[in-house]
Amino acid sequence: MPQMSKVELYAAIRRDHRAGVTKRELERKYNVAWRTVRKALDSAWPEPRKPLLPRPSALDRTRR
Repeated sequence: MPQMSKVELYAAIRRDHRAGVTKRELERKYNVAWRTVRKALDSAWPEPRKPLLPRPSALDRTRR
């Protein structure tokens, strides 16, 4: 199966579920966990990514 974005994945899961595919079959078809299927059926949009914390530079250690 070609790689798809999360929005496309959620849309495909919802479309197949409306067509009568069970949640367990959706897990196997899209190779995702049950939580992902549940999130896709609960909301049309995936939750936004959490911002990454800034990492210290490797050069900061040598400047001291």
